[in-house]
Amino acid sequence: MDAERAVARHLVVGLPPGGPGAGWERDFAACPPAGVILFRRDFRDLDDLRRLTAHLRGLARPRRLLVAADEEGGFVSQLRGHLVVPPNAALLARGGAPADVEWAARVTGARLRALGLDWAFAPVADVNALPANPVIGPRAHGTDAAAAAAGTAAAVRGLRAAGVACCLKHFPGHGSTVLDSHVALPVCEADRDTLLARDLEPFRAGAAAGADAVMTAHVVYPALDGERPATFSPAVLRGLLRGTLGFGGVCVTDALEMKGASAARTPPQAAREALLAGSDLLLFAHHDEALPAWRADLAAALVRGQLADAGLDAALARLETLGRSCPEPGADELARPLGSLTPPDWEETLERIAARGLLTRGALTRAAAALRWRVEEPEHPEGPGLGEELARAGVPVEPGAPAAGGAHVALVAVASRRPLPAAELERLRGLCRAGPTVLVGLQNDAFLDELPEAMLRVSAADTTPATLRALAGALAGMRREAATA
Repeated sequence: MDAERAVARHLVVGLPPGGPGAGWERDFAACPPAGVILFRRDFRDLDDLRRLTAHLRGLARPRRLLVAADEEGGFVSQLRGHLVVPPNAALLARGGAPADVEWAARVTGARLRALGLDWAFAPVADVNALPANPVIGPRAHGTDAAAAAAGTAAAVRGLRAAGVACCLKHFPGHGSTVLDSHVALPVCEADRDTLLARDLEPFRAGAAAGADAVMTAHVVYPALDGERPATFSPAVLRGLLRGTLGFGGVCVTDALEMKGASAARTPPQAAREALLAGSDLLLFAHHDEALPAWRADLAAALVRGQLADAGLDAALARLETLGRSCPEPGADELARPLGSLTPPDWEETLERIAARGLLTRGALTRAAAALRWRVEEPEHPEGPGLGEELARAGVPVEPGAPAAGGAHVALVAVASRRPLPAAELERLRGLCRAGPTVLVGLQNDAFLDELPEAMLRVSAADTTPATLRALAGALAGMRREAATA
């Protein structure tokens, strides 16, 4: 049991579906992990989230428990739907100065602490160097090293100012792969010089700004290690992260259930390899009934001396440093009224930032400005959709899907994270050729480059309510200008 408790200090775990049960709670209290990761699925509302974080900490005592969440803003947010969150990093950085990015991160960090969380698995420090990348895209602060580094450092400063630990991800860079490591094992073909000059620059900037942790990428980098993903590579974690970069904070794996990690390894094998490669913490984001058995397997390996080279004592020292730098949320923070978690000018400021960050190509014609609009868009469960916001802004929107050759402006808003298939591109191309068409990108906007036939193309790179309002206002303004041209 002592060995199992020792191993548990290197685990960050997710909760069971439906919440903690009695058996899970007994095991959790007997072998408290270093941390838990919470998702939207784990709580009903913000009051419930507060109760949950307090309960988990109570179960773990006297151990210090870190409570983490993927809270990047945009579409990777656990608070979205309960609070208005900042837009995706790409739009926030495009429309705002570093001070705006820092401000948004500081508000986010204060919200997390008031709800009982003290670790954000953010910011994304990847460079979105490949537009077709299906997993990073607008989660990154920029498409070049300088922009990504500036946004990453600003986000770190904001989170740390709020007293929240932060985590740079996904080391050493996931922004130039064509596969998503959630579903496959990607390969980054960049040479070593490119990785050092481009991909590592945001990590350098984030570390210099005070980042507490780095999350590994389940990606193979042949220029660094031709055989193993970064998560399992001593050359990447001990050589590049600790040596070249000189990073002294905590190293946590990305979720070991992801196919980039689990396709060729059992969970215990993945855990052992990650520890031996230089990871301090193992992330199992999705509950599995077999987790106690995996922990026992690691404990047996520890007793047999098979983890002697893993540097577990140094890992614990780094974890303790992180815990001291980010104390548990205090009673005064946890007593904050939920209404106070949003600054008075929050939504208006985010809307102005989003409006400045929109990228447009093309223009509406005077003839198009006289037509009614038809809108095709995804569902927006957190609030009004783009069509409704357009109507509020004075654009004449009529029901029905856009049709080729109809006497209307066809607006198609796309929120896909993956490149559009050829058939969908051809469908959109047909709409563009048949009549006035407006194409709007709400997530991965690379498809806009492939459709120059559109009358107007707009990159918004985000679907949060403030962005949809800013987008509708911008389109309404373009329509008015075209009508009087």
